[in-house]
Amino acid sequence: MTTAIRRGRRIGWPGWTGWGAARSDRSARPDRSRWSRWRGWRRGRPFAAGLLLGLGGVELICVSWAGLGFLRFTGTAGAASWALGALFVVAGVTTWHNPALRYFSGVLAAVMSLVSLVTANLGGLLLGFLLTAVGSALALAWVPRVRSEHVETAAHR
Repeated sequence: MTTAIRRGRRIGWPGWTGWGAARSDRSARPDRSRWSRWRGWRRGRPFAAGLLLGLGGVELICVSWAGLGFLRFTGTAGAASWALGALFVVAGVTTWHNPALRYFSGVLAAVMSLVSLVTANLGGLLLGFLLTAVGSALALAWVPRVRSEHVETAAHR
C-alpha cells in the first residue's frame, strides 16, 4: 500500500472516488454520483408514463412492420400504425423532456390510443392500446413533488 492511499488522498483521475479515496473525501464531494443524478432526473418527471407511451408506439410500429406471417398489415392500417406509433413515441419523449406539457401529451395520447383501436389493427393487437392507454393515464395523473422547504416557507407567509 502506498503512502497516498494510507493518508486518504485522492488517487486517479478527477472525480474518481474509488478505493483510494477517504470516506471524508466522498461525503464532502459536491458533485453527485451518476445514479443519484439519474434518480433525481427520473423522479422529477412522469418517467413511467413516457416509457409506456414510447413502448406502446414501438409496439404498434413493430406489429405492422413484422406482421404475424399469415396476417400482413399493409395499406391504411399499416400506414396508421406507423403514424400513430411515431406520435406515441414523440408524446413519450415530450413527457420526459417537458413535464409541463404532460396534460397536452396525455390527452393527445389518450385520444390516439382510442383511434388506434379502429385504424391500426386493434391498437397493435390490443397490447399497444393497453400500453398507451395506461401511459396516457399516468401522464395525466402525475403531479410534481413539492419540496418541504418551499412548503414551510409558504406556510409561514
